[in-house]
Amino acid sequence: MYRSGLILSGVTRLQHGSGAGWMRLELAFWILGIALITTYLAATATLENQRTQGIELFAEARATAMLAGPVANRPATNASARLQDRQAVVPMPISAGAIETPPLPIAVLRMDRVGLEVPVYPDISELNLSRGAGWIGGTAAPNTGGNVAVAAHRDRYFRPLKDVKVGDILELESLSGRGEFRVSRIVIVDPAEVSVLDDTTVPTVTLVTCYPFYFIGNAPRRYIVQAIAVDQSGKVSTSDALLTALPLGETP
Repeated sequence: MYRSGLILSGVTRLQHGSGAGWMRLELAFWILGIALITTYLAATATLENQRTQGIELFAEARATAMLAGPVANRPATNASARLQDRQAVVPMPISAGAIETPPLPIAVLRMDRVGLEVPVYPDISELNLSRGAGWIGGTAAPNTGGNVAVAAHRDRYFRPLKDVKVGDILELESLSGRGEFRVSRIVIVDPAEVSVLDDTTVPTVTLVTCYPFYFIGNAPRRYIVQAIAVDQSGKVSTSDALLTALPLGETP
């Protein structure tokens, strides 16, 4: 009888100890979850602040440009920049010394249906892509004709591209004015397929981000959204555009 009592007492202590251990483990998971949520919310708030600040800075620059008359200074283009940016659609980190005087945005990109409004900076450095989208050097400057290529991160400012559909309207506001474009094609290509950046015979906007959108690590492919200018009558200028702008690729 005495021996049975000792056994029952030991089992009870084990059960109590096991229960306390599970409670401590559950508490640890709760703390970790709260910490992760707090970090995510803080990062989201930072991105939103940077996006809003960039749009406000552009609005000020646009107002100044309108008072000053025609825009004299455009983003520089040359063969070296074209080759470098085409090979680096995935941007490389920049040195700490290069972030002392961050550049101002040169345009604002909007797609109302998917809730996209993002400042466009004059290159695709990691600094600029942490604050918005970046113009790919070597392509046409915003609203000057030809093919304007813009890149941004899939897990940040270009996440809404996953919901874009053919026919959606895109607006590109630059220092020289506004251009309206309609999405004509969406394709998925390999990173080596840089012909997507080729110049076009009609005003075109090409948006580039990595794919798949929820891939963990360096995403292996590129998600391309291309939009063709809409003229004053509301018609899309499509002659020769798709033939010169996009390679054959996988549609999403």
